[in-house]
Amino acid sequence: MAPRWRELRERHPRVVTGTVLGVAAVLLMDGVLVYERVQYGRELARIRTAMTEVERQRADSIAASEENHLAIAVELARREALGDAELHLTVDTGNGLLCLERQGARLRETRVRLGRAATVGTPPDTVLLAPPLGKRSVARVVDGAYQWAVPEWVYVDRGWPVPTNRQVPAALGPLAIFLDTGAVLYSRPAAGPLCDPGYVLPGSVLVEAADLEAIRADLQPGMAVYFH
Repeated sequence: MAPRWRELRERHPRVVTGTVLGVAAVLLMDGVLVYERVQYGRELARIRTAMTEVERQRADSIAASEENHLAIAVELARREALGDAELHLTVDTGNGLLCLERQGARLRETRVRLGRAATVGTPPDTVLLAPPLGKRSVARVVDGAYQWAVPEWVYVDRGWPVPTNRQVPAALGPLAIFLDTGAVLYSRPAAGPLCDPGYVLPGSVLVEAADLEAIRADLQPGMAVYFH
């Protein structure tokens, strides 16, 4: 092994150096993450130790209650979608799927990407954006002619300078669906702050334009959209 390694290093010194540095960077990053996790665990243990028994029980009860409420909302949305006799959409957030369904019958299925949860805005006017859960509805459907006033926080989140005019034509791609909550199911635009293939708008859903176009005739305001 040693002669082969020496030969490889002599023939491709830059490749070998880059590989070694890359491995070292990954190991360093792993070490930092482990250290932060240990520190977080210690701090959490310290806080819990400082609590009274009643305070610990209350904190555990609140955490369990929030988790239960979330699980119940997801299950109710799943069951309601199965019994809905009207044409509707479902978004399986766990598997990243968008489905066109009617009373449990899956008519079309496509892969989607969900935006991460993020706190946006400038304090004190901050908002937590997260992918919806439960039953929502279609507020409106827009095409490439729609000029979206891109929020300032989108530019900040992307690391772009905020322009004076934030009205961007086709900023949400060739086709997009606004939900009653303000969340968006959109397609990749050719330009603008959402054109980066690696970026998904927080709290929203990215769908291939061809897949949205395939169900365009079925999309109507008021149409139910179930997130589970």
